[in-house]
Amino acid sequence: MMSPECANCLRENHDEVIRRWLQNLHGHIAEDFEQMLRTPMGSSVANKLLSCAIEFLEAEEYLKAEALHSVRDIASDAAFRRTAVGFCLPDIIATALAFRDALQETVLFHAIHRSIEDEKAIVDSIMELNQFGDALVDGEVAGFFSYNDFRGDEEVA
Repeated sequence: MMSPECANCLRENHDEVIRRWLQNLHGHIAEDFEQMLRTPMGSSVANKLLSCAIEFLEAEEYLKAEALHSVRDIASDAAFRRTAVGFCLPDIIATALAFRDALQETVLFHAIHRSIEDEKAIVDSIMELNQFGDALVDGEVAGFFSYNDFRGDEEVA
């Protein structure tokens, strides 16, 4: 499953990715945070991240770094807002890890249920999803600390 095939798999199984993400979150983050992620606002973030994952997988090699930078920025902004309303870093990071897991689980589920002709291509796709997930987690952490720096500046003034 090459990256474009992996992107198509995610596109075709959009609802499955979101369902898996929400299942992966259940019991691993604060209940009020989980409930917020089940709202249209949470769905909006998940849809945006899924679109970013697909764009990253479909990007030409020379555009991959730019795509990762973009997802990092999106995750950072989202984490900044989540931190502002009182969510803690472990919960924020858990959402990113659960999203990465949902992407990988979906791809693997659909790769297993078809003939596997090129195991290396599947592994390469999973490795690309790991890169995407790393950028996502990096952005979440940056957004959390960015808010705390911002708030620290506010308290001094």
